[in-house]
Amino acid sequence: MVPDRTVVVQRGEERSLLTAEAKGENPMNLTRLAFTQHPRPPQRELRQRGVFDSGDRLFGQVVNIYVGDEENFRFVDVAMGGLMGFGKKHHLVPVEAIAEEEPGSITLTVDQQTVQSAPTLGAPHAAPDEGLQRAAREHCGLAADPS
Repeated sequence: MVPDRTVVVQRGEERSLLTAEAKGENPMNLTRLAFTQHPRPPQRELRQRGVFDSGDRLFGQVVNIYVGDEENFRFVDVAMGGLMGFGKKHHLVPVEAIAEEEPGSITLTVDQQTVQSAPTLGAPHAAPDEGLQRAAREHCGLAADPS
């Protein structure tokens, strides 16, 4: 018999991974794509691109890319605000919120206020946990589970 493995989803809440797998809710393991790593084709490099909102206002920059187990893009880290790198806030944005890619920029389907009020990444160099992933997707009007 396989032992029942549990994972803490939110503080105080546990659920069985075996139950989650049976429901088709596999937890998404994300990895931050290191700056020296390049995206798997046909995906293009998004880091260091300016970020425009749905009203064509420039408001941030893509700093990090988070990929799933299959190395497809799942989320981008949009940094905004701050002065000379101090006080910047990092917001997790699902790739489904990217409307278009241009050389040097991306345009989102959501506005600047939606991104500003989205959950922030405490440690942008670490992969976001499942709770933050779910909150970011729901905040952008997407289903909590991308499957």
